[in-house]
Amino acid sequence: MTYYLEHSEWMNSVHVPEGMNLDMLNGLTDRLERLLKPALKRNSQDKIVIDLGAGTGVLGLYAIEHGAKFVYFVERDPQMFHILSNVMSKKLPADKFKLINKDIEELSIDDFDFGTPDVVVSEFYGPRLFDEGYVNYTKHLRSFLPNCYFIPETFEVEFYLGTIDYSQPIWPEDQQLVEHFKFMYAEKGFARHIEFDPDNYLGSILFDANKQTFDNMVEFSYDKNDEQLLVGKAIVKHDELTQYYTTLGWLMTAEDNGKKFRVYYDIPSYFNPRKIDITDVQ
Repeated sequence: MTYYLEHSEWMNSVHVPEGMNLDMLNGLTDRLERLLKPALKRNSQDKIVIDLGAGTGVLGLYAIEHGAKFVYFVERDPQMFHILSNVMSKKLPADKFKLINKDIEELSIDDFDFGTPDVVVSEFYGPRLFDEGYVNYTKHLRSFLPNCYFIPETFEVEFYLGTIDYSQPIWPEDQQLVEHFKFMYAEKGFARHIEFDPDNYLGSILFDANKQTFDNMVEFSYDKNDEQLLVGKAIVKHDELTQYYTTLGWLMTAEDNGKKFRVYYDIPSYFNPRKIDITDVQ
């Protein structure tokens, strides 16, 4: 398994923190068509749906199209809420929806006065997968909607080790540029993958929104005398529907040989994935 670097990707990425994604594998259209819309199509009939962080209301409208009896559109941003209000007043009869202009973690059961929601759908996954608040949002909603069903269901980051090819596409053959690439690997969480070798699998971080379980830690010992890349392959799933969403990475060096490491998402925001040396932790 070898990892490569693409010139177009690092140029605009030098400001990002550790663990930042620099390889967005799939865009918004892909997440809608591959995962969110098919899952909604299966789970909207005769249901009351929350479109969480609704934006222009695409997902809520899709739920109505596939049999939802009512949709709550929740949108915090005032400008986007204004657009949403104009769109929905033209798209749907008044008895099919309610607009809520509120922060998600300020929502309560009183906001849902047209019937208890059955299904919650959202696009709250960002460049680091967990960094748009999905863990905390689902936890808050489950506190007063104990039977609600979340779409998407699981976030998983699989971790692998692999060798690095610094010769592609280094141009010209400039040692300074090579060192810059190494810096991007080491400090900025760069990962460009070709394939993932099951033999180099280290473990997974896994969040299940419907079960409300979060296995938020992978530990491993590094036993190599060369440079390798620790890569996190982030995956969003719902039932068998899968979107390979993004990759994260950190450079491992010969100096790390014999050390133990832990990878986890920081708490309480889960904004950054972090890698720490735990060699001396008992």
